[in-house]
Amino acid sequence: MFAVRRRKVVVNLLDGRALMGERRLSWPWQVVLSGAHLARQGQEPVAVDGRVIVPRHRIDFIQVVG
Repeated sequence: MFAVRRRKVVVNLLDGRALMGERRLSWPWQVVLSGAHLARQGQEPVAVDGRVIVPRHRIDFIQVVG
C-alpha cells in the first residue's frame, strides 16, 4: 500500500531565512509546505497563510524534524 505522510520540516533558504512547516506532496523542482512559519535571524517566527511553494534552487538545506 502506498501512504503519503506529512512530515514537519525546516527549510533553510540561501538568503538566511528559514521556513518551518508540514511538507506536502512536492515535485522535484519545488517543495510545498502548509502551516508554515517564516523565521529571520534575530526576529520571532511569523505565521504564513495558505501554502508555501519554494523552488529547489532557493533551498540551502532541508531538515526533517518529525
